Amino acid sequence: ERAVACAKMRNAPAGEIERAGEILDPEVLTIGFARRFATYKRATLLFRDLIRLKRILSNSKMPVQVVIAGKAHPQDIPGKTLIREIVKFSRDPELYGRVVFVEDYGLDVAAQMVAGVDIWLNTPRRGEEASGTSGMKAGMNGVLNLSILDGWFDEAQDNGGGWAIGDREAYSPDRDDTHAAAIYSLLENEIAPLYYGSREEGVPEKWIARMRRCLSTVSANFNCQRMIGEYNSNLYRPAQTAWEAVSAAGFEAARKHVQWDQSVRDRWDSVHFAAGAAEPKEVMAGSAVPLRVKLDLAGLTASDVKVEALIGRVGPGGDLEAVETLEMNPIEKQDGMIMFGRDFVPRVTGRLGYSVRVSPNHCEDPLNRPCNTPVKWMSGTN
Repeated sequence: ERAVACAKMRNAPAGEIERAGEILDPEVLTIGFARRFATYKRATLLFRDLIRLKRILSNSKMPVQVVIAGKAHPQDIPGKTLIREIVKFSRDPELYGRVVFVEDYGLDVAAQMVAGVDIWLNTPRRGEEASGTSGMKAGMNGVLNLSILDGWFDEAQDNGGGWAIGDREAYSPDRDDTHAAAIYSLLENEIAPLYYGSREEGVPEKWIARMRRCLSTVSANFNCQRMIGEYNSNLYRPAQTAWEAVSAAGFEAARKHVQWDQSVRDRWDSVHFAAGAAEPKEVMAGSAVPLRVKLDLAGLTASDVKVEALIGRVGPGGDLEAVETLEMNPIEKQDGMIMFGRDFVPRVTGRLGYSVRVSPNHCEDPLNRPCNTPVKWMSGTN
């Protein structure tokens, strides 16, 4: 009905209006794809091998049809180009009626699609999907997901009743062909046979079983109750607790912290490494290596600073690789200076290197550690 209305609005020829009324078959396995047309969502991935796709859609025994909808940002030229490509595909005589682009996408279209299709297709580049709420809404309507392992579906795939495209490897351009081939293979060998097979009085029992599993898993675990609960426990309550702590006694702790911070900054230029421990030429695997460094803190105390050793294998370019960070503790005072130390047991062979850094100890809460905190370094290699 919407296709006919849109065709009439743009004064399409009578033949096109008539054909628009004949698209889609309620008895055919239907794939839905509806979302914002950002390029990372790879809206045209399904059309990567047109010959194979046409064979799948036109299978006389197990036909498939695709409904696509969505909009691009007015300034997103690549996104609008994707829509033009899909509209062009939908007008291919061999795809007409099997691939339908629904115009003027809005909430009403989205609501009908997440409830009315059989499969919800999601094809973002892995690592770029924020959440994937459309797939959750589809799942709550018993629609099975066919998705990249990203966003919510990475967690839900095992029990969500749907199918995963690819694996958990990071995205690279060569994955496009692999993921497209996986979609075709799943449709041909698993999804369509499951939808059209094992029917009792016309009802695909195994498909319905998957729908039930999807409904129970998605509805129970991916909903607004969970979202609000996690916001409350992970953000709101800790924020309230932190506010109560910082505002206590007229913000006394915060005032003291500001005074401490200023005293550190006043002395920081004079803080320096006075000496490091003698470096052994050979280090035996399994034997502890003493790391020692002497610091002139210019009147600061050991608790005012954080001293850390960064240890790793020296790479071909001289950079440290497989770095391990160890906090060094104050050991003794010597001539008004403080010796910090830590024993280190090497776990790798080859040439080892280390760097030692000192920074103000802003680490009561790591989230509040300033990004521009002053740091001083001392380095060495073995």
